[in-house]
Amino acid sequence: MKLLVLTQVLDRQDGVLGFFSRWIVEFARHCESVRVVALEVGDTSDQPDNVDWVEIGRRGVVGRYLKYRRTLARSLGTGPDGGFDVVLAHMVPRYALVAAAPARRANARLFLWYTHKGVDARLRRAVTLVEKTFSASEESLRVDTPTRVITGHGIDTDHFDLPASDYTGTTVLLSVGRLTPAKDPMTVIRAVGLLRAQGRDVVLDWVGGGLTGSDVGFADEVRALIAELDLAGSINLLGEIPYAQVDERFAASDLLVNASFTGSVDKVVLEAMAARRPALSCNDSFPVIFAELGDERAGDLVFPKGDAEVLAERVATWLDRGPDELRRVGEDLRAIVVRDHGVEALCERLCKEMGA
Repeated sequence: MKLLVLTQVLDRQDGVLGFFSRWIVEFARHCESVRVVALEVGDTSDQPDNVDWVEIGRRGVVGRYLKYRRTLARSLGTGPDGGFDVVLAHMVPRYALVAAAPARRANARLFLWYTHKGVDARLRRAVTLVEKTFSASEESLRVDTPTRVITGHGIDTDHFDLPASDYTGTTVLLSVGRLTPAKDPMTVIRAVGLLRAQGRDVVLDWVGGGLTGSDVGFADEVRALIAELDLAGSINLLGEIPYAQVDERFAASDLLVNASFTGSVDKVVLEAMAARRPALSCNDSFPVIFAELGDERAGDLVFPKGDAEVLAERVATWLDRGPDELRRVGEDLRAIVVRDHGVEALCERLCKEMGA
């Protein structure tokens, strides 16, 4: 199988999509060759010899579209640089729409990976054109389609194989995600304020920056809330960090807090679990994942969206249980990710599904 992957970024250092570089490495283990077509290409030092890439660039709508079409035609054609017989569009339904006609003409199989609660006309159209639509969970693909295949996520469990925290000294809460309203940093900051008002020595490290102009304005609102609550010494806005270094932030933390409104399975929570860190989330997808921990433990890992008081109560509950129980639940959470969401197993399954 020669696999053509359509994605946004191929860069192992990228703060948002750096994880996908490892997916390509795993795909290469099961394919004759892999070609990545991306808007942006950065650090590819981890890629094996049977992987190549084409950088489309982000400028010029018409020029970008024409280069995309030429790259598809060349890759799917019969020439010496072609012969790719399977196409996987990653996360962006538009990529599948653009590739549909060239793939059909070349008799190549077309697939889509999508994990997000958002549904629009492009997604609804794309799932009718692809052979299979892969997603991490039922909640991650909210379109009723016979093409849906639920696979779990693909977490690099080796990268996040960290020793448990010793849970001594200041408690470090970690949140990872863009500094946007959808990630709801306000609720996490207010929860930190409540915990500190109780006399608990708690700080928050927030990893992630904004991407758009509106994100910059929102960051100002976040800083204003920090000042209002007198938390300047307790909240660290660390900005975007290369994916290859995110494990260092997990290693320096005690618990992850995920207040995101995205609704789909957030890989950051799974990464924290793989790192043996208890992860508190308001995400609708995680009660099912946490369920095997038992009702009490699972219930204490979730909180209502936007509810800083309950979030603070949940953090306090886990801290009061003490280091031994925190380490035990961390081990149990890692076991779930290794079993159900490891990158090796996911990419092997995807290759089998696409090559069947």
